[in-house]
Amino acid sequence: MTRNDIEALAIKYLEEDNRHSSNLKHYVLRFFLAEKEEFNPLNWDSHHNDFIRWLDSVTQLKNKEKTLSLGTKRNCLAALNSFYKWLKENKILVKSQRI
Repeated sequence: MTRNDIEALAIKYLEEDNRHSSNLKHYVLRFFLAEKEEFNPLNWDSHHNDFIRWLDSVTQLKNKEKTLSLGTKRNCLAALNSFYKWLKENKILVKSQRI
């Protein structure tokens, strides 16, 4: 898969379920596609600890002087898990993923 493939899948996912729109776009995809340059969601679980540490260090979108709240970090994990579930339900991701 390419970066564009993942972004297109994310757009399709968000058309069906946009509860996690901001966290998926601004944090989850940013980490995996830009920071790690990992375009295969099957490999994303190998970056779990890096993702958690990155969430601890990244700043808020609205206030660059503050890091993310615990709630936002949890919502980012929920966004990732929900995206994994959608990929599996749509037969795009066969292996079950959750972090």
